[in-house]
Amino acid sequence: MASTVQHVCKLLGRNVVLNPLLISKTYIPMVVQTRSAKYHKQFLEPTLDKAALAQPLPEDDVRRFQPIKAARSMEHTLFTCNPEMEKFINIMMEDGKKQLARNLLEQALKNVKRIQIEKYHKSSPEDREQIILDPVDIFNKAVENCRPVLILTKIVKGGVTYQVPVPCKPNYSRFKAMNWLINSGMEKDPKMRFYDKLAYELIEAANNEGKSVRKKQDLHKQCEANRAYAHFRW
Repeated sequence: MASTVQHVCKLLGRNVVLNPLLISKTYIPMVVQTRSAKYHKQFLEPTLDKAALAQPLPEDDVRRFQPIKAARSMEHTLFTCNPEMEKFINIMMEDGKKQLARNLLEQALKNVKRIQIEKYHKSSPEDREQIILDPVDIFNKAVENCRPVLILTKIVKGGVTYQVPVPCKPNYSRFKAMNWLINSGMEKDPKMRFYDKLAYELIEAANNEGKSVRKKQDLHKQCEANRAYAHFRW
């Protein structure tokens, strides 16, 4: 029976792991699909910038000799394509409701635009130059201001667990920043909707204020307090 299941899975092009304890004449063996990369590591990321695509490739460009991955469904060459916002939507999504998460973010950006325009008209002509009206720029600046530089990781030495500060990788720092912004939006007044709170949180984070920025600062303070254990990371 095991050989039959393996043959069928081979025809389907699936990588499977069979549970030998369940292989018998009575029970159907458990088939578990293993996760594997769709592309080999030699494949390059696609280029989505129209200006870069219009330029001729140099003779020594690696894109002439290496294969390139196909663009994902959320990636395109339009000006609305923003990888940071797509990542934010994926982190905010729950139970696969991606369209709901996208609508919440779009409504939050609309509120950011409205708040900034009202602030622009109420301010003096000298202060108007410092007000950012583009909500996408505010979003990118908010995420950048919330990115941590250091994080704490648990390392066991001599049976004792230490909180050791280590440099934060770019992808993880982006995840932490977005996660803090989303959680700060959820910590809201019951009478206030999520996208309204998220809009104010994005504006405050863009100005280096708010709960998300304070969480980053608290994390850096903890890393500074545990700097005596920094040599344990080696």
